[in-house]
Amino acid sequence: MDLKRALWTSALSWVLVFFEVSVLMFGFGVQNTDSNIAHYILFAIAILIPAYLYFKRAKASALEGIYLTLVYLVVSLILDAVITIPLFIKEYAFLLNPYHLIGLAISFVVTIVLGALMKK
Repeated sequence: MDLKRALWTSALSWVLVFFEVSVLMFGFGVQNTDSNIAHYILFAIAILIPAYLYFKRAKASALEGIYLTLVYLVVSLILDAVITIPLFIKEYAFLLNPYHLIGLAISFVVTIVLGALMKK
């Protein structure tokens, strides 16, 4: 695993998801993005783009997709704990939201499938 590349693309995925949620909430007035299907479609795209950039120059496989998702998870938890929660949400229960499991499942599926498809 190219850890430097994984960290860079995981930060990019977090920024893309943050931007996507912000646009849905403030641009389109979506009050609850957790129950909005458009959020999950855009979320998958926001994971797909950085994952593609990672696999474009790194070893690609389904197992590498699992590792990449774990790095994405750790980085997003850190960035949410440092930026999203203190500045916007003000409540750490945000991390216990069951809808985050859907996002985690989407992340795993996208990176595993992409890693398997791009296997060199």
